[in-house]
Amino acid sequence: SLFCISIMEQKIITSGTAQSLNQKIADAIKEGWEPVGAHQAVEIHHQNRYAGTQLMDTRIEVEYSQTLRKS
Repeated sequence: SLFCISIMEQKIITSGTAQSLNQKIADAIKEGWEPVGAHQAVEIHHQNRYAGTQLMDTRIEVEYSQTLRKS
């Protein structure tokens, strides 16, 4: 009997902006990768900025990611 073994590759791509992640996903699809599930956005840095005791603003950095598979 003949057995066929399929090896699947998987990787996670990340970016600092949604626009950049979209471009990376489009490029990967052209190379034969397929997105798996939904993208994720994770807060990687959160900083409240003050002038004295007055809160001026909050700086939030987000990292976007997408899992990809290729067989």
